[in-house]
Amino acid sequence: MISPVLLLLSIFGLTFTEPDTSVSLDKDTLQWQDLTPLEDLKGWKVCCGPARYEVKNGVVTGTTVPGSPNTFLITEKKYGDFELEYEFKVDSRLNAGVQIRSEVSQNRMRGCQIEIDMDENRQRFWSAGIYEEGDRGWLCDLSKNPEAIAAHNIDEWNHVRVVTRGAMIETYLNGVAAAKTWCGQRLKGVIGLQVHGVGAAQTEPLKVQWRRLKIRDHGEHQWVTVLDSSKTPSHSTDEDSPVSLWKFTPDSTTESLKLLLDLKEKQSWSFRQGDLSYQINTARNTFSFSFPPLNKQQDSGPMGILGSTQDRPWNQSRIFLHRNSWGVGYEILGPGGSGNSRKVDRFDLPRPGSGEEWAITASPGTQWQVQALIRKTASNSPQKP
Repeated sequence: MISPVLLLLSIFGLTFTEPDTSVSLDKDTLQWQDLTPLEDLKGWKVCCGPARYEVKNGVVTGTTVPGSPNTFLITEKKYGDFELEYEFKVDSRLNAGVQIRSEVSQNRMRGCQIEIDMDENRQRFWSAGIYEEGDRGWLCDLSKNPEAIAAHNIDEWNHVRVVTRGAMIETYLNGVAAAKTWCGQRLKGVIGLQVHGVGAAQTEPLKVQWRRLKIRDHGEHQWVTVLDSSKTPSHSTDEDSPVSLWKFTPDSTTESLKLLLDLKEKQSWSFRQGDLSYQINTARNTFSFSFPPLNKQQDSGPMGILGSTQDRPWNQSRIFLHRNSWGVGYEILGPGGSGNSRKVDRFDLPRPGSGEEWAITASPGTQWQVQALIRKTASNSPQKP
């Protein structure tokens, strides 16, 4: 007998065809494309502020304007999974960055930014850290990566490499691994060159420069519903049980899930895969995320985090769960930024990816969906009528 979940997958015409946890894809067959803007900025546009951009001899120069907000020179094309490389040089008094997978909403930039930080006064030097512009702020700074901090070159050209695949983003500064994390909410968007805003008192123009921008486009990932409480029968056999049970064995390469939950008062929902679990209980006003120990020095029991569900609009929230050989994490994104919560941890040593069975329990009548992040291919793309 075909299981309800496999039947659902066959209806969608989907197969899970992820590569390994290295974020590079097909790099032996794909060609690099020059991404450096032309002098007339064709294929790019300036947004969000009045800073000036000029391209000359293959070098993009961004110049501040007194009393201006953050300004961006952005691509017209959107990118999802890619390898991006560029070099930058900046006045140490100016902050800047490179946006990836970003969007402009109400004349404000939102999305992940690869930081440019050469501030000699602050002495932080978090260049190539991952910051979410117009949203949650720092997703992965360099405070725990002294090797990457030491890799910067003030007043000289610095090389950055950015690799994205699915929800994972990874950066390198001058050949040194800098930042790595998950971000599930934006998987595709524009690339942009930021000139940070300055106050009206900053009348002396400050400059940031980029050159040798190139990209290798690897396509994109998409969220696909694999379990739906309204369509997939549960495995529960006891009608008197206070919860219903669903089971599913995923492809071992599935790394990221998105949960859409419509929880009412006094309802509960839980997900478990081996020693990884996520639970929400509105009756107790709590949620918990527990995961296996990160290194050999820790106790054998699970680690985790506990939070309050009070005043959280779960029916309007997006929840992301991530796990691969590198680490584990979760993200909660509430409407309008309310109730956001996030935790990402990496393992001390790489671990095998998990293909263990999912076990989902929920209060009767709870409406929910589980979506898996898979690589978009011709066979699973929506067909035009």
